[in-house]
Amino acid sequence: MMMSKLSNLEIFRKLTKQSFPILVSQLAGISFGLLDTIMTGHTNKNDLAAVSLATSIYVIIFVGLLGVINALVPIIAKNFGSGNNTEIGEYWGQGFWVSIVLSIIGTIPLYFSEIWFYFIGNIDLDVYNKVVRYLKILIIALPAALIFRTIYNLCAALSKSRVMITVSLVSVLCKASLNYIFIYGFFKIPSLGSTGASISTMIVSWISLSIGISIIYTDNFYKQFNIRIRKPNVSKIKEILKLGLPMGGSYLVEVLTFSFMTILITREGIVAVGAHQIITNIVSVCYIVPISLGLATSSMTAQFLGARNNDIAIQIGKIGIRVTMLIAAISCIAIYYFSDKIPTVYTNDSSIRTTCSSMMFIVPFFLIVDSVQCFNSYILRAYNITALPFILQTIALGVIGLGGGWWFGFGPGRTTYQPIHNILFSGAPIGASSMWIMATSGLAISAFSLYILYKEKVIKKL
Repeated sequence: MMMSKLSNLEIFRKLTKQSFPILVSQLAGISFGLLDTIMTGHTNKNDLAAVSLATSIYVIIFVGLLGVINALVPIIAKNFGSGNNTEIGEYWGQGFWVSIVLSIIGTIPLYFSEIWFYFIGNIDLDVYNKVVRYLKILIIALPAALIFRTIYNLCAALSKSRVMITVSLVSVLCKASLNYIFIYGFFKIPSLGSTGASISTMIVSWISLSIGISIIYTDNFYKQFNIRIRKPNVSKIKEILKLGLPMGGSYLVEVLTFSFMTILITREGIVAVGAHQIITNIVSVCYIVPISLGLATSSMTAQFLGARNNDIAIQIGKIGIRVTMLIAAISCIAIYYFSDKIPTVYTNDSSIRTTCSSMMFIVPFFLIVDSVQCFNSYILRAYNITALPFILQTIALGVIGLGGGWWFGFGPGRTTYQPIHNILFSGAPIGASSMWIMATSGLAISAFSLYILYKEKVIKKL
């Protein structure tokens, strides 16, 4: 039964407790990219560029698809809050079928990966071949990753951390070990570079799914929900898709913005791509905090909404955004202080390090607005508000962020932006700096718009 009253301190403790396992699992996911970037960065420029480009393409596909599956979190959390346990297993079973269909859809752009290069332009043939191999190997990983996401969302909605922490720790250890074997070579296994990184990801994805399934079918806690694969239920699948498609669209818009940033920056050469990938990894690591707090807050809020306790639901949102902004500010200070040292962790190439350092100026500003807009989007999902945020994020990130970045970095506005670039990003490629400054501007607009939407649609009405 949900509590009728909670103090701010109690809410803070609950959010911290629920956020930590999500944080660990998010860190594990991000560490895959970190390990690939760092380890291929110490092989050669082509492998680093291939990982950067292939990862950007895969993320476009994967994140858009998992966004649809993430609709399970508010749906299951509300049923849990209202004590309707029988529906939880039913919705999970329908989520399984949704993940299977999404896997089939995602296979198409991975297999026909050559289509992505129409947007990229001319690149080194060796990099091209490495990217194609990388993506085709990940076709095998995609079903496991999406099915596991249904388990992940089930646990997040029920505030259960065991599966997330266990799988996260095992997956990171396996990924690091397999990366070493396949990237650098071991015993009779040859050095495979970027291809080895994708092979290790594929293997770890199936290991993670196997562990997740074994836990939810052996842990007595989950037996009350009758978790199993069921016959497709059209009405429940429609409910998942009604909430999930706009969520997936929002995820897709955000990831498209940053993935196409990589594709456009590729035109400026391998050094620019390498520097961009390092900065992307830095902000990705910091991004796990607002994601973790946002998901935990959304889940808790939905549980109390299911229990018909709107006052605590609002209170949870207020505490969550304060904690998010505080941690974002701390991250900004740390990055500003270590801005010259961070690039050396990623690569021993002096040209990439120098270019990366010249672009670090924008990172603290980016982190603040990114954290706020991320949290706001998650809290709105607890109230089943997903369609309008999708539209707002499309305009702010897609049009202003990506479109503006292209206009000032590669298009007609290049000469207008040049003086600003010379002052703020001296030594960095103008296209890369333009993409980052406009992405930051787009995120700022998105953060403000989503906050206004939350205030008007939720706070005033409740």
